[in-house]
Amino acid sequence: MSALVWLRRDLRLQDNPALSAALASGLPVELVFVYPQDPDSPLAEGAAARWYLHHSLATLHNRLSALGIPLHLLRGPAETILPRLCGERSVAQLYWNRLVDADIEKLDAEVQRASTDRGIRCERFDDDCLLMPEDALKADGSVYRVFTPFWRNLRDRMDINGVLQRLSAVPDPVGPPIASDGTALDALGLRSAHPWHEKLQTHWQPGELTAQDRLADFIAHHLRDYDVQRNFPSVDGTSRLSPALHFGELSVARVYAGIEQRLLHAPDEAVRASMRRFLAEIGWREFGRHTLHAFPHTADRSLNPVFDKPEVWEPDHMNEKLHRWQRGETGIGLVDAGMHQLWQTGWMHNRVRMVVASFLTKNLGIHWRKGVHWFTDTLVDADRASNTLGWQWVAGCGTDAAPYYRIFNPDTQAGKFDPEKRYIKHWLNERATVPPGIDLKQSRARALERYRSVR
Repeated sequence: MSALVWLRRDLRLQDNPALSAALASGLPVELVFVYPQDPDSPLAEGAAARWYLHHSLATLHNRLSALGIPLHLLRGPAETILPRLCGERSVAQLYWNRLVDADIEKLDAEVQRASTDRGIRCERFDDDCLLMPEDALKADGSVYRVFTPFWRNLRDRMDINGVLQRLSAVPDPVGPPIASDGTALDALGLRSAHPWHEKLQTHWQPGELTAQDRLADFIAHHLRDYDVQRNFPSVDGTSRLSPALHFGELSVARVYAGIEQRLLHAPDEAVRASMRRFLAEIGWREFGRHTLHAFPHTADRSLNPVFDKPEVWEPDHMNEKLHRWQRGETGIGLVDAGMHQLWQTGWMHNRVRMVVASFLTKNLGIHWRKGVHWFTDTLVDADRASNTLGWQWVAGCGTDAAPYYRIFNPDTQAGKFDPEKRYIKHWLNERATVPPGIDLKQSRARALERYRSVR
């Protein structure tokens, strides 16, 4: 008999409650990762994120092999693969960590039913959020739709000692090292046949150990100035921990605890403000997960259904403008620089993400879903909850959304946050200047007219 740990977006050895429980069971432990065959599965990833996932799994596989712990890498429907694997490996207990996504939790329920029907004991652990959605409701039992009271409530309920108790060390070896040739990983088919993603390796080194180093470096060298520098895209002032958090190379508990402990000993108010600001960004991650859990339909529909009326958006024949936006050929410097950064690195500065999203949805009048689809395919940190929250926030149709009349002017934003055009010059380099394909003032007026017509 053995214990099996089902990995998803928890690709780490530290702070992994499912792995810790399996090792404590006294049974031989094996791990499994199942990538879905269905591209529309909530566990499927876009092209850039698949590249990152491939290399994160490779590093994890090597570390597990050194500990003598087998990792099975399989592709297909988890609800059929897992019970079958449990039978083949004489599994008595199946462990996994919960992902806060209503559609994924439906899959969890199917796996649990199929496994318990075979006499397998299943245990799931709360790990994806600092506080689970059912534990973070308002006094009347409803969900928060505005971030500030949500975050205040969550902070009031957080106990640093409780968070610290969720942290755990890397397990000791359980047997001799296991040889691995990478064949099973290649069979998952995560890497695209198109070589465009190969350039990502110059910007990212996936894996738990690298993520830990990145967190330590951010805390030591960048956190104290985060509140000041985070909005300037030419400055290395953000953590770039988003892909590590998405794939669970770092636990959100470890990131939160690392900042919170330093907040208690911060030397002055400016440093404390930076720490609180970064913790609030962790809060937005929580808010996105709680929102998608409560309103799963918002993955492809506006929370405010008014914004799905066709008259809010330009006709679908605007495809050429969409393609120019995707290629970074709009003629608007900050927008084009952001889209080139995205294509070259699989990542975009958060301030610029808001600008390019506003430009697409409001100046071009293209539905936010088109932006979500492009970001999903090109971001290494593409996260369904955060992506949905961010795009609907900018478009004005989600929770705590920016008012419909708030339209980011890319030139104004560049003047404030890239005044010397270092970011724009870096990413546009020597490319020929493209004449603006749209008048910002006129397109803003059209956007306001469209929105007012349906309110």
